[in-house]
Amino acid sequence: MTPVKETCLIAWLVTSLGVWELVQPIAAEDSQCQRAEHPVITYKEISPWLHEFRMKNAVDFSQLTFDPGQKELVVGARNYLFRLQLEDLSLIQAVEWQCDEATKRACYSKGKSQEECQNYIRVLLVGGDRLFTCGTNAFTPICTNRTLSNLTEIHDQISGMARCPYSPQHNSTALLTSSGELYAATAMDFPGRDPAIYRSLGILPPLRTAQYNSKWLNEPNFVSSYDIGNFTYFFFRENAVEHDCGKTVFSRAARVCKNDIGGRFLLEDTWTTFMKARLNCSRPGEIPFYYNELQSTFFLPELDLIYGIFTTNVNSIAASAVCVFNLSAITQTFNGPFKYQENSRSAWLPYPNPNPNFQCGTMDQGLYVNLTERNLQDAQKFILMHEVIQPVIPVPYFMEDNSRFSHVAVDVVQGKDMLFHLIYLATDYGTIKKVLAPMNQTSSSCLLEEMELFPKRQREQPIRSLQILHSQSVLFVGLREHVVKIPLKRCPFHKTRSACIGAQDPYCGWDVVMKKCTTLEESLSMSQWEQSISVCPTRNLTVDGNFGEWSSWTPCSHTDGNIVGSCLCRTRWQCEGPNMEIINCSRNGGWTPWTSWSPCSTTCGIGFQVRQRSCSNPTPRHGGRVCVGQNREERYCNEHLLCPPHMFWTGWGPWERCTAQCGGGIQARRRTCENGPDCPGCNVVIYSHYLDPTIKR
Repeated sequence: MTPVKETCLIAWLVTSLGVWELVQPIAAEDSQCQRAEHPVITYKEISPWLHEFRMKNAVDFSQLTFDPGQKELVVGARNYLFRLQLEDLSLIQAVEWQCDEATKRACYSKGKSQEECQNYIRVLLVGGDRLFTCGTNAFTPICTNRTLSNLTEIHDQISGMARCPYSPQHNSTALLTSSGELYAATAMDFPGRDPAIYRSLGILPPLRTAQYNSKWLNEPNFVSSYDIGNFTYFFFRENAVEHDCGKTVFSRAARVCKNDIGGRFLLEDTWTTFMKARLNCSRPGEIPFYYNELQSTFFLPELDLIYGIFTTNVNSIAASAVCVFNLSAITQTFNGPFKYQENSRSAWLPYPNPNPNFQCGTMDQGLYVNLTERNLQDAQKFILMHEVIQPVIPVPYFMEDNSRFSHVAVDVVQGKDMLFHLIYLATDYGTIKKVLAPMNQTSSSCLLEEMELFPKRQREQPIRSLQILHSQSVLFVGLREHVVKIPLKRCPFHKTRSACIGAQDPYCGWDVVMKKCTTLEESLSMSQWEQSISVCPTRNLTVDGNFGEWSSWTPCSHTDGNIVGSCLCRTRWQCEGPNMEIINCSRNGGWTPWTSWSPCSTTCGIGFQVRQRSCSNPTPRHGGRVCVGQNREERYCNEHLLCPPHMFWTGWGPWERCTAQCGGGIQARRRTCENGPDCPGCNVVIYSHYLDPTIKR
């Protein structure tokens, strides 16, 4: 882009110091002037919230799952299995699962490196109180069935072929059904040229996709699998056999019936219900932009929604998108016509579906009464559906250029007014992006924040696995050297109401009574919980200086009324917001208005009154003049209001002579009221020789 030079006019900057006006020509690039990025939670900021687990020599924490009671995290890494406490990721049990030396030597002899000839855990499935786990075992895959509460207790050990990839670089997926069948999608041979979707274990016969038939599977990269109703669904990307204009990768959804027992003579030991269809995730337009390569999915069973991450090809410009598919749309596509090619020189054409409302039939073990020869012929040639599975809305939920997402997890959050879907996206450089899904078909998504899981110097590390535990609102992240637990509800991180509401986080709201940022559960009443999800939060990089270097501090001046003061200033070029910072400005002090006169200190006779003022309007600072004059004034009061004379008793006189010489009598003593007749009390005290104590009157 060619820079567009322009002159930016910086308008009035109003501060408490006075009024500033600065007009300065500034050269800026147009795109930078409009740039505002999403909030980033740095590793330093989020690290107090994190729990981490690591162990010496343990790497590749790529498999994470939970025990049925959701109290433990079970982890598969290279050469290790771990049980960790969910609360703080403290270690419960560590089990080393190494390759034996003979297996390693055989691996080396086939040209593989020491790094490759290890036991990478690639299958980690919980079934009741057992843990079924498989590892690459130096290109000789092996599986064990262990006691979940004691991983050293191995019940049986079987070959991992068709259950686990040979190479740690090959993508695979696997699941265990409630009836004990293992469905695995992986490469079945050492070089990885025989991919298959394979069923084993349980009571049903082993079945697989057709071998070396590109119309079934064509160099697939398996992503995920789900047990849904009567079907097992698989999601993957592969070279598009129907695309005749060069090599192109398409994303697929495929399914098989769980009660499929294969064919007889034709399609023997092979799926008779395998079907696949293309998943469309594209940016609409006259020439749509396609995100062809599925990387990860997340299934919300309560809503029958499947979230998928799609990217461009690794050799093209990096771009990622999130598209969402409804299970009913997938079912509708599988009920539609097939795409069929008669021979290699024929065009791919739609072909009516022989069973437009297909349901998995009943299975009579050992009898093939439901499968005619015509059924088996159709099952062999009709694999690919003609219609494309379309997302719930034409535009992807979220798109981002220049980045590749690798994993996705979704949480459904109850806000103040509605349910919100939060999408967590793992990047290939070790961050988690938190995205608010569109609230309706006309709104757009919001990138709420990006969480850094490494200090800056360590960021270039891809995320290996991502698991969410909805019941506790926590996210578990598997990385090369450790596992991280991230709490999703971090409302106390926001200290003020503006920060809390401005974060636009559906987990958080401002409690107007407790005056803090809380979750809805922590608030005592919905009516006192304030939340407003309306705009996408941003951080303005112009204001925080990322677009221009600050100059050094230099002396400057400002006008405060009629007086010029001195300051220190620095400047930068900018597009929005202030382009100047001002510090250490000198300011002369000013008197506040006088207070009212205080009440008089006396109620009669001369007293005094006081009034005061302070030199704080404004307070002098950085060398400014102090206020001139007194901060206190006094005046006399009540000088013309004379007080009435003071009435008081004189002292008591001597006792008078007793009224009798003997045989009883009385004595008295007296006092006088001066300045009036109304002194309180008696003026005579009489003492009787008959009665003691004294009698007053």
